[in-house]
Amino acid sequence: MKGRLPILGQPSPDVPRDVHLVGRYALGITWADDHGSIYPFEALRRGCGCGGCADLAAVTPAMTWPQDIRRTDAGLAVTWSDAHASVYPYAELRALCRCAACTGGH
Repeated sequence: MKGRLPILGQPSPDVPRDVHLVGRYALGITWADDHGSIYPFEALRRGCGCGGCADLAAVTPAMTWPQDIRRTDAGLAVTWSDAHASVYPYAELRALCRCAACTGGH
Protein backbone atom coordinates (compact mmCIF):
# COMPACT_ATOMS: atom_id res chain seq x y z
CA MET A 1 0.00 0.00 0.00
CA LYS A 2 1.66 3.17 -1.12
CA GLY A 3 1.29 6.23 1.00
CA ARG A 4 1.14 4.45 4.37
CA LEU A 5 2.10 6.77 7.19
CA PRO A 6 3.73 5.45 10.34
CA ILE A 7 1.64 5.98 13.45
CA LEU A 8 3.58 7.07 16.51
CA GLY A 9 3.75 4.37 19.15
CA GLN A 10 2.93 1.55 16.73
CA PRO A 11 5.39 -0.76 15.01
CA SER A 12 6.31 -0.06 11.40
CA PRO A 13 3.98 -2.00 9.09
CA ASP A 14 7.05 -2.80 6.96
CA VAL A 15 8.62 -5.04 9.61
CA PRO A 16 7.91 -8.77 9.38
CA ARG A 17 6.53 -10.37 12.52
CA ASP A 18 6.75 -13.88 11.08
CA VAL A 19 8.43 -15.40 8.02
CA HIS A 20 7.42 -18.93 7.02
CA LEU A 21 7.14 -21.32 4.08
CA VAL A 22 3.76 -21.73 2.42
CA GLY A 23 3.65 -25.26 1.13
CA ARG A 24 6.44 -26.01 -1.31
CA TYR A 25 6.01 -23.01 -3.57
CA ALA A 26 6.01 -19.76 -1.64
CA LEU A 27 7.22 -17.65 1.22
CA GLY A 28 4.68 -16.20 3.63
CA ILE A 29 5.15 -13.09 5.73
CA THR A 30 2.94 -11.77 8.48
CA TRP A 31 3.76 -8.10 8.92
CA ALA A 32 3.72 -6.11 12.17
CA ASP A 33 0.26 -4.75 11.30
CA ASP A 34 -1.06 -8.36 10.89
CA HIS A 35 -1.24 -8.12 7.09
CA GLY A 36 -0.34 -11.43 5.44
CA SER A 37 1.61 -11.63 2.19
CA ILE A 38 2.43 -14.68 0.08
CA TYR A 39 5.31 -14.56 -2.39
CA PRO A 40 5.60 -17.45 -4.86
CA PHE A 41 9.30 -18.29 -5.17
CA GLU A 42 9.47 -17.52 -8.90
CA ALA A 43 7.88 -14.09 -8.42
CA LEU A 44 10.20 -13.44 -5.49
CA ARG A 45 13.24 -14.34 -7.59
CA ARG A 46 12.07 -12.11 -10.44
CA GLY A 47 11.57 -9.33 -7.88
CA CYS A 48 15.26 -9.47 -6.91
CA GLY A 49 16.81 -6.02 -6.96
CA CYS A 50 19.99 -7.08 -8.77
CA GLY A 51 18.65 -5.94 -12.13
CA GLY A 52 19.17 -9.23 -13.94
CA CYS A 53 16.62 -11.56 -12.38
CA ALA A 54 13.59 -9.62 -13.65
CA ASP A 55 14.76 -10.11 -17.25
CA LEU A 56 15.40 -13.86 -17.08
CA ALA A 57 13.81 -15.54 -20.10
CA ALA A 58 13.46 -18.85 -18.28
CA VAL A 59 14.09 -19.98 -14.75
CA THR A 60 15.26 -23.38 -13.61
CA PRO A 61 14.05 -25.07 -10.43
CA ALA A 62 17.38 -24.20 -8.74
CA MET A 63 16.78 -20.54 -9.52
CA THR A 64 13.45 -20.55 -7.70
CA TRP A 65 14.24 -22.69 -4.67
CA PRO A 66 15.62 -20.91 -1.61
CA GLN A 67 18.62 -22.56 -0.01
CA ASP A 68 18.72 -20.11 2.89
CA ILE A 69 16.39 -17.35 4.15
CA ARG A 70 17.49 -14.91 6.85
CA ARG A 71 16.09 -11.79 8.43
CA THR A 72 18.75 -9.08 8.51
CA ASP A 73 18.82 -5.38 9.34
CA ALA A 74 19.05 -4.64 5.59
CA GLY A 75 16.03 -6.80 4.73
CA LEU A 76 15.18 -10.39 3.96
CA ALA A 77 18.27 -12.17 2.58
CA VAL A 78 17.65 -15.15 0.32
CA THR A 79 20.33 -17.39 -1.11
CA TRP A 80 18.91 -19.41 -3.97
CA SER A 81 19.95 -22.97 -4.81
CA ASP A 82 21.91 -21.69 -7.82
CA ALA A 83 24.03 -19.65 -5.32
CA HIS A 84 22.54 -16.27 -6.35
CA ALA A 85 22.01 -14.01 -3.32
CA SER A 86 19.13 -11.55 -3.08
CA VAL A 87 18.34 -8.97 -0.42
CA TYR A 88 14.80 -7.61 -0.24
CA PRO A 89 14.52 -4.43 1.87
CA TYR A 90 11.38 -4.85 3.94
CA ALA A 91 9.52 -1.82 2.56
CA GLU A 92 10.26 -2.95 -1.01
CA LEU A 93 9.22 -6.52 -0.19
CA ARG A 94 5.97 -5.27 1.27
CA ALA A 95 5.40 -3.29 -1.95
CA LEU A 96 5.73 -6.55 -3.94
CA CYS A 97 2.61 -7.95 -2.24
CA ARG A 98 0.00 -8.75 -4.91
CA CYS A 99 -2.99 -9.45 -2.65
CA ALA A 100 -6.33 -7.79 -3.37
CA ALA A 101 -5.94 -5.31 -0.49
CA CYS A 102 -2.55 -4.13 -1.76
CA THR A 103 -3.50 -3.98 -5.43
CA GLY A 104 -6.87 -2.33 -4.94
CA GLY A 105 -8.76 -5.54 -5.70
CA HIS A 106 -7.18 -6.06 -9.12
